[in-house]
Amino acid sequence: MGKASEWYSGFYTIEEQLTSLRRELEAAEAELIDREAELVDLRTEVYAFQLEYDTRVGRKLAELEAVEAEIKRRRQRISQYHQWGPGGPPQTEAGEEYIPVEEQYKRAWQQPDTLPPPRPAGPVDAATEAQIKRLYRQLCRRFHPDLVRDPAEQAWRTEMMTAVNAAYAARSLVELQALAEKPDRSPVVETGADEHRLAALRDRLQQVQRRLREVEQEIRDMMNSSAIELSLDVKLAWRQGRDLLAEMAADAEEELARKRVELDLVIAHMRELGIAS
Repeated sequence: MGKASEWYSGFYTIEEQLTSLRRELEAAEAELIDREAELVDLRTEVYAFQLEYDTRVGRKLAELEAVEAEIKRRRQRISQYHQWGPGGPPQTEAGEEYIPVEEQYKRAWQQPDTLPPPRPAGPVDAATEAQIKRLYRQLCRRFHPDLVRDPAEQAWRTEMMTAVNAAYAARSLVELQALAEKPDRSPVVETGADEHRLAALRDRLQQVQRRLREVEQEIRDMMNSSAIELSLDVKLAWRQGRDLLAEMAADAEEELARKRVELDLVIAHMRELGIAS
């Protein structure tokens, strides 16, 4: 315990210290719940935008990527023909086709990131939205795993919070109400001597503050993500009377048409050289 804490402990009674810590902990817990609700809302917004983007633009870009990959593959065949002759590149000991080191590196390390999408949120009116937010915060106070220390209790609360977050993201008031009917696993109570109670409260406060910093960092990371930046650009363009995603889809379609022509030319060149597809 530092000098400031020693002075604090010596100046105030145990009950005053307990009261002060409870108030500080309550404020930290409330802020944590608010920030985690903000994080869930942000994730839901990002996933919804990604779904719209994939539907309107992503599929065209995926098709464009596939055509570009086919052009690259066929150009490699032509390059191998000029380098190795009609027999193609040497085979490995296992009889597999020789793969350049650069291509091996790309295959090993350039893996796409995938995130499981949440259930789409249904439309709700303002009154229902307010009720959902209020109930979500109540459930967070009851089931948040960072508000307890017991490992078994934390594991059970983690499962409960996963269900609560999923229902909140989907804006399902019925599911949240059903979760509210579930009993608490065990009450959070202060036990033991006064010094133990003080230590337990300080420990819980530090844990909540640590989790709060983590959540705030997650929010900052998401706010700086390319998906959020693009969604903001889309919203700004919409206010200006432009459909940015439609423009991107049109650009992708135009580039796709050019690449298809390029692929046809590469295929024709392979036929001239007598190279099989």
